[in-house]
Amino acid sequence: MGSWVRAAALVAGKDLRLEYRTRDLLSSVGLFALLVVVVASFSFPTWGQGRQGVGAGMLWMALLFAGLLGMGRSLALEKEEGCLQGLLSSPAPREAIYLGKLASLVLFVSAVEVLLVPSFLVLLQLDVGPGLPLLILAVPLGTLGIAVVGTLFATVAVQTRTREVILPLLVMPLLVPVMIAAVKATQAALEGLGVGQARTWLLLLTSYDLLFLLVGLATFPHLVEE
Repeated sequence: MGSWVRAAALVAGKDLRLEYRTRDLLSSVGLFALLVVVVASFSFPTWGQGRQGVGAGMLWMALLFAGLLGMGRSLALEKEEGCLQGLLSSPAPREAIYLGKLASLVLFVSAVEVLLVPSFLVLLQLDVGPGLPLLILAVPLGTLGIAVVGTLFATVAVQTRTREVILPLLVMPLLVPVMIAAVKATQAALEGLGVGQARTWLLLLTSYDLLFLLVGLATFPHLVEE
């Protein structure tokens, strides 16, 4: 297990150092997600029932597309530069490579969220108030759900010529439960509800994250051998 952790940390560190030097993915994906929220804010209702649900849906659509764009471009660069093949030729366990890629994607999307979520709340004039603890739980759990599925299937999609088309087709159907639970939990947070009142959605997110994390660890070594 210790070797897995060290190898995963090295893989994630490599990705983060590359992004720190170029800032290519973070700037482009962050601006894209922010643009989605800014444009959506002009059509967002300023009063009435249901605005929290609409806002939560807007936020998670922006985060989903940001995650898909980020993971697709990241693995495409690895494929074109031959880095992915180099990783697979290294003595690092395949499971550790998956965990490292997963960690770097989670950190990458989290960095986008640090900018996006406060901007989302301000632009859409939403007061999270007592729902802040629930929001702090819902956003990372939803992000991890997107990442565990996206990292696994991006590895499949990157082997194809039409990876930009294949990746959303593979990932989006599997992310329906994550998106529903994340939107519902975020909506509850925006309505000022507590963690206990959204326990069902948080448990669904947690269960889904753990399930696909295990699926990813079990299947990733076989997928990269194809």
